Parts: sequence; structure tokens; C-alpha cells
Amino acid sequence: MSKLKDYILSVGWAVKLAFSINARLLIIWGTFSVLLAILPAVALYYNRQAVSIISNFLLSGQGNFGDAVLSIVTLGVILTAIGLSRRINCDFLYLIMYDAYYFGFQEYMMDSVQEIELKTLMDKNYREEHYTSVRRGGALTEFISFGIAFISKIAGAVSLLFVAVQTSLIIFTAAVLYIAAIMALNILTTGKFRWDNKERNAARRQADYYQQSTMTLGIAKELRVYDLSAETIANWEKAYSEAEKYKKRSAKADSVVEFVSGITFYILMAGIMAYSIFGVSYGTITVDIYLMLYAMGQSISEMARGLASGYRETENALYSLDKQRKFFTSIPRTAEDWQDGFMPENENIVFEADNLSFAYDDENDVLHNLSFQVKKGETIALVGMNGSGKTTLVKLLIGLFSPQKGNLKFYGKPYDDYTRGALIQNVGMFFQDFYIFHATLRENVGFGDLKNFGNLERIELAMQKGGADHLPAKFPNGIEQWLGREVKKDGAILSGGEKQRVAVSRAHMSDKDILIFDEPAAALDPIAEMTQFKAIREKIEGRTAILISHRVGFARLADRIIVLDKGRLTESGTHEELMSLDGIYAGFFREQARWYVNENENETEGGGENE
Repeated sequence: MSKLKDYILSVGWAVKLAFSINARLLIIWGTFSVLLAILPAVALYYNRQAVSIISNFLLSGQGNFGDAVLSIVTLGVILTAIGLSRRINCDFLYLIMYDAYYFGFQEYMMDSVQEIELKTLMDKNYREEHYTSVRRGGALTEFISFGIAFISKIAGAVSLLFVAVQTSLIIFTAAVLYIAAIMALNILTTGKFRWDNKERNAARRQADYYQQSTMTLGIAKELRVYDLSAETIANWEKAYSEAEKYKKRSAKADSVVEFVSGITFYILMAGIMAYSIFGVSYGTITVDIYLMLYAMGQSISEMARGLASGYRETENALYSLDKQRKFFTSIPRTAEDWQDGFMPENENIVFEADNLSFAYDDENDVLHNLSFQVKKGETIALVGMNGSGKTTLVKLLIGLFSPQKGNLKFYGKPYDDYTRGALIQNVGMFFQDFYIFHATLRENVGFGDLKNFGNLERIELAMQKGGADHLPAKFPNGIEQWLGREVKKDGAILSGGEKQRVAVSRAHMSDKDILIFDEPAAALDPIAEMTQFKAIREKIEGRTAILISHRVGFARLADRIIVLDKGRLTESGTHEELMSLDGIYAGFFREQARWYVNENENETEGGGENE
């Protein structure tokens, strides 16, 4: 009962979604398909009428052959329509509805995912459901197209049974039993081998990984250098065989169903023929009834097979939609009112953490009991070794994640939906794991502030601040040069340092009061990194800023330095204060100072490269 209740809810959800995407398409094709499905029953009526008139004329000489012309012509038109209607099957409806419902459902999923917190999507309890849901973009199109075909077959079967019950209760009973047997067979076998079986999915993903790795340039290089090609192909064959095992089992089940359905059809037809022959021999069945019963048997068989196929396809699509409904309707989302006005309670303290702790897997803390403040107009250097928790802390500060323990405040208010809106409106961000979009150089920078997306002067100024102003001269299309080759073959390929400068320029597009730069010079050498940080420091223009790096040479540019070590805040103060402590920061600084000396020597000798 629980499964039936879930399916009923999912049917309502899917139909409501389909109506919101394109109601007219659903109504027109649903009505048209049902009307076409009852044509075989109508054809039986006119077939019987025409045969009755002709046979009566031949046997008794009464009547006129012309009396049958209208029935024959009408029957011909109906049979022609039936022949054409057979083209309107599940595949045809899917093709008709693809543009509306496939893309409409994809848009719905994209909008929905954007409303879900990143922390929630990364949660292990939702990760697999998210992966499964977004992969089945065609589920709604399949459900609507196959569902319409299934409903039309039901209408066709009911109309045939209506004709059968008026003709013979025995034939009617046989037809009902036949349809019930076919449907029971499919209901019992459907669902045993799902397309998204977890084991099959895991094997398929593994097979795809090995297959793509051999054809991806970066990975292929490693495979050749370490002579791993044969091992990779062997792993692919193993994973592929595992995935195909489920496909073969499903195909075997379909073959069994098809075989049993065929045997059942011949039993039905043999019964109808035997009943008709005995009826004719005893004079209880006329020729017109005999021919109609024969045609009825074939129509019922075709309708029953269509019912079974439609049920199987519709149920499979509904199974996917049920998972998607549960995921998209139950997963926590950002409140709709997050963009409402925000009134600070303490305008002098931008960020405040009190015993803040965080873990990605709810078991091992990445951050431990952090307590600190970032004052308005202050420039903070957040330093520490790789893996110390700097980037995680930043994601907490900008509201992408939520702390498991402790408190976090923005302008004196605890983080909540209203605060998140204020964060988005007031904080400009450069991410360590930034992304270069497959778009023009101008667009890649302009994305940092959509309000000024078309302001070329503002974009060029941001590129100067981010150190990317020299790039247009390198490209034939200048600032309109497309970046990346996944979309356009003539796109430009940037070096690591050039990508970083584009991303930093994107952050400089923002005129927000708070700026956070997470490793904005990681792809540069220490000297170029210092130049980048000096440019950022000069252009902050009195705003609140947090600068992050695992290198500490830049920290002298900050008003205050916060040192993280293994997720704990170990030191806080100015450069001079921390050097006098002779602790972790002082050790970092003295050790890394050697890099700068060596780099200076290399630059003097002409051997240094920035990117």
C-alpha cells in the first residue's frame, strides 16, 4: 500500500508539472490518442454491418449491394485511420513531446538544484539521490508519452470488451481472462531489473571512468608514462561486464514475457476459432459474427500487448519520477524570502565566530572551536598549511555550509535565511577552486557583477586590478576571445596563472563592501604572488577583506593575521606580534623567506618564470 500511495502522489506531481510546462500539448495529444484507440471497436461494428448486408444479399437475394457501399467506404476510412494511428505509438509521442517536457523538466531540475544549499547536496545522505535524479532528465517525457499511450490502450481495450459482451459472454470472458493474464505477467516481472539498480549504476560509472580516462589527454599521458594502459582496459572490461550482466538479465526477462504472451495469444485465437466454428455448424453464429470474432481476437491481442508494453514503460518512468519527486520535494531548500531586507545589529563587526566547529562527514571535525572577529574595514590574512581548514572556513563565512557546533554571526546577527541574502549582496569572492566558463574573456570577467555585465569600461578596470589586462593583446579577437575548447575548437587555452588572473579580475568586478580572496596567486611563483597581493591590497580601497594563502610572505600587508593549524586557530595578531611569539607563523615565515631569496636570485640570472 505504501508503494501504491507513493505512486499516486508521484502521478499527481508529474501531471501537475506537465500541465505547468505545456498543458495544451498534454490535452490535445491525450484526447487524440484516446479517440484513435477506440477505432478498432468502431471498425468491428462497420465490418459486421458490411458483411451482414453482403451475406444476406448473397443468401436470400434480398436488399441491394449498394446498401453495403456506405459501410464498406466507412470501414475503409476507419481501417486507414487505424493504420496511421499505429504510427502514434510511445516512441512517436516521446518525439512529439521531447522539446516541451524533456527541456521543461531539465529546467525545473536546474532551478530546483539552485535552491538547495551546497552543504545539503554534498551530504552523503542526499548525494546518491541527487546523482540519480539529475541523470533521468527524460523521465517526465517518458511518463507522459507512455502514460498517454497506456491510457489510450485502456480505452481501446474497454471499447473492444464492450463490443465483445454484446456479441458473446463466452468471448467476453475469454478476452478478460487473456488481458488479465498478460497484465499479471507484466506486473509480476516489471520492476525486477531496474535501469537504475544501484549495483548496475556503480558498475556503469566505473566503466565510464576507465573508458574516458584512456581518451582524456591529461590522464592518457599518465597512463602511458607509467604503462597502465593494459591494466586500465582490463578494469574497464571487468566493470563493463558487470554492468552488462544486469542488462542481459533484463533482456532475458523481456524474452520470457514475449514468449508467454505469444503462447497465450494462440490459445485465445484457437478458443475463439473453435467457438466460432461450432457456432456456425449449429447455426447459432452467422458469417458476419464469425468474421467479427476473428478480427476481434486479433484486435484484443494487439491491444493487450500494447497495454502490457505501455504499463511496463509507464511504470519504469514512474519509478524514476517517484525517486525524483521524493528528492526534490523533501530535500531542504533555501527559504524563498532570503533576499528580504537585512538590518545589521553591529555594523562594526562583520564576521564573528564563537566556538565554531565543522565536519563534512559528521564524524571528523575539519574545524575545531574557532573563535574570532573580523572588524569593518579590516584586512585579515588567513594563513596555514594546505589542509588546515582555510577554504572550509571561508565557505562557512559566505554561507555555503552551516556549522555543526558553535555560533557564526554576520554584522551581529546569527546566520539564517535573511543573513544568507545579505551575504550574497555584500560579499565578493574569489574561490580557490574557481571555474573558467566556456565564454568570452569579457564575459568571464563580467560574470562577477551582472549589473555591470555590459559595462566594458568597468570590465577593463577590473582586469587591470586583477592583472589580466595584458591578455586581450595575446588573442586575435581581443577581449571577445572565447576561452576553452570544449565548446568551440578555436577557443584559447590559458595557463594556470592566466586563469587565476581572469578569476581574480572577476572578483574585482564586485563593488561589494567585503572581499574574500582564497589563494588568488597559488599558480604564481612567490614573487609574482607578492605582486598580486600588493595589487589587491592597494585596490581594496578601505573595504573589509580576507586574504588567504598557504604562503605567509604576503601577511605583512594585512592589518591582522589569523593562523590555522589542523583546523584550530593557533595564533592571531600583527606580523610583528606573531614574529615575537616565535611560534608557527614565525617558523613559516623564516622557512618560506628562503623561497623569495632563491627566486630573486633566479630572476637576477634570468631563469625565473611567473606562470
